Amino acid sequence: MRHRVLLALLPFALGVPLAFAVVPKAVSAAQYVLKWAVVTRGDMQEKFGHKLAEVLPQATNGRVEVQVFPGGQLGSPSAMIEGLQLGTIEAYENPADFFTGVDPRFGVFSIPFLFKSTEQANKVLADPDYNAYVLKMAESKGLVGVNLAVAAESLYFGVKKPLRTLEDFKGMKLRVNATPAERARMAALGATAVPMGLPEMITSLQNGVIDGTMSGMSIFTNFNLQNVGKVLLETHDTLLVSFGAMSKPWLDKLPPDLSKTIVDEARKLQPWARQTAIDEVAQLRQVWLQRGGEIVHLSSAEQAELEKRLKPIGAEVTKDDPVLKAFYDKTEALAAKYQ
Repeated sequence: MRHRVLLALLPFALGVPLAFAVVPKAVSAAQYVLKWAVVTRGDMQEKFGHKLAEVLPQATNGRVEVQVFPGGQLGSPSAMIEGLQLGTIEAYENPADFFTGVDPRFGVFSIPFLFKSTEQANKVLADPDYNAYVLKMAESKGLVGVNLAVAAESLYFGVKKPLRTLEDFKGMKLRVNATPAERARMAALGATAVPMGLPEMITSLQNGVIDGTMSGMSIFTNFNLQNVGKVLLETHDTLLVSFGAMSKPWLDKLPPDLSKTIVDEARKLQPWARQTAIDEVAQLRQVWLQRGGEIVHLSSAEQAELEKRLKPIGAEVTKDDPVLKAFYDKTEALAAKYQ
């Protein structure tokens, strides 16, 4: 029965019925079209695209139209990142973890206990010098950053058995976003990390490739995962930091004034994005509970044990790469400033 439920959910979890995965667009009078692509649906990352669709036509006197493609309609994360680099996709947003193939420094954001809270993390991400540094970090690889925001906190979810204690992690295969820090975290918990994108997660839960996932709140509610498991374990160890980028090859083909306006207007939306994500998570927590789900926590002794196991990971995964370590140290130092 659980398998049938998951299969029934798949078209809607991906955001649209399969027969209508790409909706034809009306002919646009704008000179340029910016396609904003995301793998998720209904969360801050998609909403950022819709906000751009409100802002850019006015800011550019109608020269730019924004079309939003949620639910992975334009491909997998790797395909969309390649599209950014080639200029075939104008913009894309996802957790920073997925950009580690472009620059390993993006993986620093998945280090456990890097930040103490969403509030502290957003202060770091909003620091003018730091924000400018990260948004420009992948320009040489064809990505112009426009949004840096905490999307959600990572929660743990098991299908075959609920995750309530550290012992429950042993032997579990859990989906992660693929960074060395995430693999090290699962190893420290006695679980196996299985990197995969979001669309694959549903079928992988269905066929037993994975036993659960480590994801943000919107994934559990928007994918209706309360139908296959009721318990979310909240440990406050890792935040999902979202990175939105535009294609440098595409921007470089535009008139310089227009390119600058597009990037500037998008970056101005970052405070809006951060608050939108905070409000969204608070709302979706209530949705999860109203649907009969639970949100549980470790005992104080187990939480202390979790911190003991996970806090050394940052130093361990960055020690052999001077550039990576420098960025980790930079982020940690700034986090200490915003205690």
